[in-house]
Amino acid sequence: MRLLLAVLAFLILPLNVAKAQSDAMPGWALGDEIIEARLIADRSTAAPGEEFYLGLNQIMPEGWHTYWKNPGDFGQPLELTWSLPDGVTIGEVIWPAPVELPIADGEIMDYGYYDEVTLPMPIRLAEDFAGDRLDLVVDAYWQVCDEVCVPEERQLSFSIPVAADAEQDEASHWMIQASLDAVPPRDNSVAAVLDRVRDRLVLQLDAPLLADAESWRDLTFMPGETGLIEHAPEQVLQREEGGRLFLIMEPSWKLEGEIASPRLGLLSFERNQGGGIWARESVEIEAQPGDISIALPSQVAAPAAPISMTSLISLIILALGGGLILNLMPCVFPVLSIKVLKFVEVAQHDPNKVRRHGLYFLGGVVLSFLALAGLLVLLRELGMPVGWGFQLQLPIVVAVLALLFFAIGLNLLGVFEVGTSIMGLGSSLAEAPGARGAFFTGVLAVVVAAPCVGPLAAGALGLALTQPAIIVLAVAAAMGVGLALPFVVLTFAPALLRLLPRPGKWMETFKQALAFPMFAAVLWLVWVLSIQAGPQGVLFLGLAMLALTFAIWASRQGGMAWSGIAMASALGLVLTTVWIARLPVGDAASTAGPGEVVWSDAAVEDAQMAGNAVFVDVTAAWCVTCQVNKMRVLNDGVVQTAFVDMGATLMRADWTNRDDRITDLIYRHGGAGVPLYLVYPAGGGEPQVLPTVLTRQIVLDALEAASS
Repeated sequence: MRLLLAVLAFLILPLNVAKAQSDAMPGWALGDEIIEARLIADRSTAAPGEEFYLGLNQIMPEGWHTYWKNPGDFGQPLELTWSLPDGVTIGEVIWPAPVELPIADGEIMDYGYYDEVTLPMPIRLAEDFAGDRLDLVVDAYWQVCDEVCVPEERQLSFSIPVAADAEQDEASHWMIQASLDAVPPRDNSVAAVLDRVRDRLVLQLDAPLLADAESWRDLTFMPGETGLIEHAPEQVLQREEGGRLFLIMEPSWKLEGEIASPRLGLLSFERNQGGGIWARESVEIEAQPGDISIALPSQVAAPAAPISMTSLISLIILALGGGLILNLMPCVFPVLSIKVLKFVEVAQHDPNKVRRHGLYFLGGVVLSFLALAGLLVLLRELGMPVGWGFQLQLPIVVAVLALLFFAIGLNLLGVFEVGTSIMGLGSSLAEAPGARGAFFTGVLAVVVAAPCVGPLAAGALGLALTQPAIIVLAVAAAMGVGLALPFVVLTFAPALLRLLPRPGKWMETFKQALAFPMFAAVLWLVWVLSIQAGPQGVLFLGLAMLALTFAIWASRQGGMAWSGIAMASALGLVLTTVWIARLPVGDAASTAGPGEVVWSDAAVEDAQMAGNAVFVDVTAAWCVTCQVNKMRVLNDGVVQTAFVDMGATLMRADWTNRDDRITDLIYRHGGAGVPLYLVYPAGGGEPQVLPTVLTRQIVLDALEAASS
């Protein structure tokens, strides 16, 4: 993705540079210089035989930047070609510490400078330098970037007298000295080792300057060369007892083979200055090639060894129990109630037929669970961080489900009959009589049940996802059997079938009443879509619902003309629904409610170091269990008071939209999806993982233990 953005930026540069620059600098015209550049020296008069400093001073307009020697993901460093008189030598540029320059919402990370920078370099005149003036000319090339990047070429010249006694230029001296003071010092006390560990690059550090863990934060490694790491992904810090640190990074696609030679780079971090003030520091280190042994975070670790047969049986039993619990979830119950009505209608006349329906329903449920689990395994093997319920992170899936539930609700109210309307849509599958209806009711039940994984199933699936594919599939199949089991038992127990009431007018009333849970589910899905795709997503879903109802109405009027209108409306339904997939996805992870803090590993660490316990609510708008826990427990007055009285910090990690950092957090703590509740102790340490179904007492006990 980052490479694609870089290529696109390069391709559109000629089209956008003039507009972007004129917007940034009113009055700018094509060909005008962006950077104000000049050569300076800390001498007003030079002397033969001495060494002093020359500097390239660059002043940039607001919002623009130039690059460090390693520009990061995208950019070009400074290039200088000198025309030097005899007896003059100029050394390499001495680079002050750069800053991180994230671009494209963090998809690209560059390193460089903004506002103003002076780049020093040593210059020496030979003892026998014979001229009475020092005249220098340099052809300079650099890139300056804002929303777009512009290459600039400039020929700069510099001239000062040469005499027996040197004289200092005070103004230029202090400008150059400030840059020299900003050059990261070499710290040879840091023992650094760099190694490939599976598909990651790991930097191992024994660093006395980082011995006091409370005095620093936000550690980053900036390589001194390109092609070593991908700069934009988060660098994961792991600590080992005894003070050893590990930075886990994503290697560059350009890096081939193992690390065979020492690599220079900067360790950049913030140092606590006291009084709540933090200041960035950098030191240069040399990382030696070597062998590193470390357990990587779960999303980059190799699959765990196969579990024992006893453990596998336990997992399957847990998954079976979790599937049973799914029957009680509010997102599943309305769908299953429709099939109960069909069982009632058929059972009194043909018990054998209803048993066949039960088996088809079981097949639809189990095959759907296996399909979802298989997709998860495939994505896992491709290196993508995914979790159970991920399908509802796609706005188009949420929109299609909302339309399906809306259509089923209309059908239950008798607005149209399945089989007589072109707009039967998904309801023609789930609501249809016979084996097909039973099978697709099972499919639909799994689609809506997946984000509501029961408390037992969540733990079983979380562990299974660390195992080989066959175990993941076995656990998923057991979960499907658990979901379908009550209905299969109902169809195969003659005594239970006789307990079913006889068909009658009550069935029509009950059928119509089921439309309203369907419409309630539609409202819930519209709310989820509003978080994912914003007001535009809700607007297009509303247009799709309008097209659906108009198509149903038109199809009932009769005649070729009305049929054509119905078909045109159906086409409008498809187009407006597909358009939702084209809408930009919102950043749900960056939001938090009243009294909450947006989660990040750094925020947790800071809160712990400040002496606060931390409660992390890993949630999603489409997770019904999450919302029930929030209403019943987390928003409870007693619990809210406990957060304040104990000085605990409540953080939200919102997984409504895809967020690989949150997926990693879920994997690290043995989860497969949401909800996940973590309570970190004050002062540091690993969190306690709470049950997925909360009670007030569970939360209060965990907060008290973490705060003591």
